[in-house]
Amino acid sequence: MTHLVLGIAGSPRQGSNSAWLLEQAMQEARERGHRTETIYLSKLTYSPCRGCGACESGGECVIRDDMQALQQKILAANRIIVATPIFFMGLNAQTKAMIDRMQPFWARKYLLHTVVADRAERRGLFVSTAGTKLKDVFACARKSIQVFFNMVEVEYGGECLFPGVDKAGEIVGIPGAAERVQDAVTLLLS
Repeated sequence: MTHLVLGIAGSPRQGSNSAWLLEQAMQEARERGHRTETIYLSKLTYSPCRGCGACESGGECVIRDDMQALQQKILAANRIIVATPIFFMGLNAQTKAMIDRMQPFWARKYLLHTVVADRAERRGLFVSTAGTKLKDVFACARKSIQVFFNMVEVEYGGECLFPGVDKAGEIVGIPGAAERVQDAVTLLLS
């Protein structure tokens, strides 16, 4: 079965470590014959959730920006890879704002009781880097990604996490980094 793999790059930094890992992941998916598309959140124009509650009545956001197109791409994909850096022990602003804009999916699922997407054969992978090596550096981000995947009916299919990677491009010099993310993608696609 050929999958549509959507990669979401959350870093605001050009040449970021998490984006490099995502590129390795997407290349692996393409080499295995799957269709891929990568979205760089830093290139989109979107506002944060206003918390206005308008989506609660119809399951649609009233803010008109690039997020509607991204939501459609999320629904169309049956594999999603979110690659993002950790900022201050959590998701960076761009990724968190994207997840907050998934509130219409929450409204559809829990308030309107409509089917968001068919969870069958939809799995996701969390790829992340952090400058620090603190024990729980990925804990808050992991929980947010798990909730995001749940809202869009994607099974949490694993993670590939790299602590102690801070400078742009530093990940390239870490032995086995590309192979680890490629192995995680192979599992995700199986």
